[in-house]
Amino acid sequence: MVEGSISNIIRKVVFKAEPYIPQVPKPKKKISLQTRLLWCGLALLIYMVMGQTPLFGATVPAFDFLQFARVIFASQQGTLVELGIGPIVTAGLLMQLLKGSDILKFDFKKPEERGVFQTATKLVTYVVIIAESIVYAAAVYGPGVPEPYVLYGLGSW
Repeated sequence: MVEGSISNIIRKVVFKAEPYIPQVPKPKKKISLQTRLLWCGLALLIYMVMGQTPLFGATVPAFDFLQFARVIFASQQGTLVELGIGPIVTAGLLMQLLKGSDILKFDFKKPEERGVFQTATKLVTYVVIIAESIVYAAAVYGPGVPEPYVLYGLGSW
């Protein structure tokens, strides 16, 4: 592989960022169905609470132009789950397209290569979350969202 290739750059970034990214290790023993259902129920409860928690400082517009896609994105306008699963799906598709077109060269037969790819996908997901939320806030909420310096009392620039 070329020293400055995109895959090597991604590997370096992943190795530096990996300690800071939450990872779920494989279970050491088989987990019972009851335990799995309990954790799924807890995750669902947290998601439902987030779906009822309004976004700070944002007023919900009268017309929701994405209403038709809310079920697909698992999102709810004006709440913490505003973006839903969209950024996760977008980042996954982007990474798969880059891998499929051989822009990123990873050997999925090696477990460490798969791990690097999955961690890189998580990093791309965080970038997509930030980008989508900025664009979405500007496009949907627009003037309804105060500037950050006004929220924190820093005065005007």
